[in-house]
Amino acid sequence: MSDEKVLERSRLQAEPTPSPALTNGSRVSYFPVSLVKLVVMHFCTWGAYQYYWFYKSWQLIRERERVDILPSWRTCFAVIYCFQLFEKIEDSGKLLHLRQSISSRVLAGCWVLLSVLSILPDPYWLVTLLSIVFLVPVQQQINRINEQLAPGHDPNKHFTAWNLVAVVVGGSVFVLALIVIFVVRR
Repeated sequence: MSDEKVLERSRLQAEPTPSPALTNGSRVSYFPVSLVKLVVMHFCTWGAYQYYWFYKSWQLIRERERVDILPSWRTCFAVIYCFQLFEKIEDSGKLLHLRQSISSRVLAGCWVLLSVLSILPDPYWLVTLLSIVFLVPVQQQINRINEQLAPGHDPNKHFTAWNLVAVVVGGSVFVLALIVIFVVRR
């Protein structure tokens, strides 16, 4: 066997072969969004954007895998289904030989813990907004997966008109609420 064929064979073995369950034609496998947009929208919508994120992720999984799931129900019960979603993303990354710094179970468990702390009294319930800290590593992995499987896809980093409305209105209300909670009440 010639050296060229040996090199070609070793190159092909080293390159990850995407699972058919991961690919969606030339489309992304999971919901793409830039980290900046994810964090800004999270705070300006008081955490509601993360549920939109869950919905869009499950919707893409349903389309790609052709499974009979209801993304809206999986979003409503995100505290249960986040474990499955985060694990799917972690497994997808492993198939592509992408490194993930934190276990999907740890990320999901911490996200759930912070999400349920919304029952705390003022101002302690605000800690629930820190749940975004545990979505950021998941989104980083999604962005790596999408870039590898659908190079040149739209990374969803631009703010739409509706996003800007949410940023202006929600961001203003957020800042005013913080002022009331931490300044006026004292």
